[in-house]
Amino acid sequence: MGDSCMTRRAFVRGTASAGAAAAGAAAIGATGALAGCGQGASDTSTEKRKVLRFGQANSKQGLDMQKSTSSQSSSISDTIFETPLLFTEENELVPLLFTEVPAPEADGVTYHCTLKGGVTFHDGSALTADDVKFTFERMFTPATGAKSTYLYDMIAGAKEMLAGTATELAGLTVEDDTHLTFVLTEPYACFARNLGSSYAQVFPRDACTAAGSSWGTGTSCVGTGPYKMESNDDTTEVVLVRNDSYHGDRPPLDEVRYRYFDDVNTKMLSFKNGDIDWCDLDGSLLATYQQDPDVKDLIVSYDTLGTYFVALNLSEGKGLEDADVRRALSLAIDRDKLVETVLSGAGTPASGFLTPQEPGFDKDAPVFAYDPDEAARILGEKGAPSLLIQVRAQDQNVAVAIQDFWSKAGVSCEVNTVDNGVWAQDRAAGNLQVTLLGWFPAYADGDNNMYTYFLSSTAEKNSSFYNNPHVDELLVAARASTDEEARADMYKEVDDIVTRQDYAVLPLFYPKHQFVAKDYVENAKVGNLIYHVRGVDVDTTKEDYPAE
Repeated sequence: MGDSCMTRRAFVRGTASAGAAAAGAAAIGATGALAGCGQGASDTSTEKRKVLRFGQANSKQGLDMQKSTSSQSSSISDTIFETPLLFTEENELVPLLFTEVPAPEADGVTYHCTLKGGVTFHDGSALTADDVKFTFERMFTPATGAKSTYLYDMIAGAKEMLAGTATELAGLTVEDDTHLTFVLTEPYACFARNLGSSYAQVFPRDACTAAGSSWGTGTSCVGTGPYKMESNDDTTEVVLVRNDSYHGDRPPLDEVRYRYFDDVNTKMLSFKNGDIDWCDLDGSLLATYQQDPDVKDLIVSYDTLGTYFVALNLSEGKGLEDADVRRALSLAIDRDKLVETVLSGAGTPASGFLTPQEPGFDKDAPVFAYDPDEAARILGEKGAPSLLIQVRAQDQNVAVAIQDFWSKAGVSCEVNTVDNGVWAQDRAAGNLQVTLLGWFPAYADGDNNMYTYFLSSTAEKNSSFYNNPHVDELLVAARASTDEEARADMYKEVDDIVTRQDYAVLPLFYPKHQFVAKDYVENAKVGNLIYHVRGVDVDTTKEDYPAE
C-alpha cells in the first residue's frame, strides 16, 4: 500500500481552457461522463479521428493488477479490464459488472451478487460467474504471486489457498452464469468497497489460462473495458482502440496512446512540443511551469486522499520512545512555511492523519502547532535525540527542510538519500529511524487508511512498531461494524490518539497534485494517483488539435 494505494476521487478539466482554480472545481461521475461524452461521436470518414495521447512513467510491472501495485499500471489496465464495482469521481461506489452493490446478509458475512447480463470480453467470449471465481482463485494461488491479497483474504478459504493447503476457494460459490455468493470468515465493513479496487479486475478464464505467465504483458490483455488492446511493446507505448461491443455507453475516443517517459523533464518537453496531449506535472517542476507562459494556464491542481508525514521508528534503542520528545519534534516544524516554500503551494498543512474527505476527519482540529521555543524547552529537559532521516530522492527537499527546522530546536539531524530498493529493504527490516511517507488509501475510509498503518501487527512491517492496545481495539471494532456513523467516531478517536497524544507519526500536509492538458482535451480527470480515460473526449474542431 503506502505511496501506491489508490482511489477514484477525480477532478475534471472542462471543455474550455482554464487555470487550476476553474478546472479543479468541476467534478463529474464516471458513468455520467461516459454517457455525456459518448454522444455526438462519429465514424464518418469526413471527420478527424479522435485520438488521445497520454504520457506517463512505465511501471515496468505489467498490466496484471494481481501482480502490480503501481498507479501507472492501473491507469492503463483500468481502461482494458473492469471490476465488479466502480468508484465515481464523487467517491460513490456504483455497480459496473455487478447489477448492484451487494450488502451482507444478517450474518454479516454472506454476499449474494448478480453479474450484469450481455457483457462480453474483447475476444467475444461471454462474461460469466465462472470467470469471477477463476479470477479470485488465481489471486490466491501461490504461484501467481499476487501482491494485494490482504484486501480479499477474509473470503473463506483464501488463507488456505495462500498457504497451499487448498486449491479451491471455499467462500466463493457459483450458482449459475450470473449469480455467485461470497462468504467471509468474519464481518468486514469494507469488503464491497474492495470490489471497486483495481486489484479486483475480472479476467476471462480461457484467455488468461492460455496466456500463462505472459498475462498482462504484450497484447495478452483481454478484458470487458471500453477500450481494447491494439499493440504493446512493454517499453515505449501502449495503443488501445474503442471497444465497439462495450456493454455501456459508446466510448468517445477512437484510439488511446499511452507513451512512456522515464524522465519528467522529457515528458513535459514532449507536452510543450505537442507530442502528447495530457500528463501529470511532477511537483519538482511545478514552480518552473507556473512561470512558463505556454503551460501555466493549462495546469490543473487537485486534492488527493493522501497524507504526507514524518514516519518514526518507536522501537527500543531508536531514541524516539518518549512521546514528549516526539511532540517537541512536531512543534519544531513550520508546516505553513514548508507548503509555501518547498512545495510551491502544492499542499494543505495537516491537522490530522485522516484527510478532509474521509469519515472521521475532525474539521474542528487546528493545523499542528508551530512553537520552536516550546520544542527547544522540552528537548532541553528530555534531551535532544540524534536523528538520521533516510529518504528516497523524491523526498530529499522536504527532508532537508525538516532537518533545518529541527536544528533550530537543538536536534542533531543527518539526511541520507538512498536508492528506492535499499530504502524499501531497510523499511521492511525495521532499520529506518526516521523517514518520509506519502500514504494514499484506495478509497476514503479509515480502515484502508489507518488499519493498514497503525494496527500493531502491521505497524511492525511499516518500520513504525507503534503499539497501543486501545487503538487496536478501535480499529478492529470499526472494521467489523456496519454503523457508518459509529465507525467514523472510532476513526476520529484513533486519529486524535495517534497524532495528538502519542505522536506516533507527524503529519505534515495533504498533498495537492497537478496535471497539464491541452485545450482540446475534454473532461480530463484523475483519481488519487490514477489517471483514467473513461469518459475523456477530445474536441477535434479546436485549432490546436493535431492533424494526423
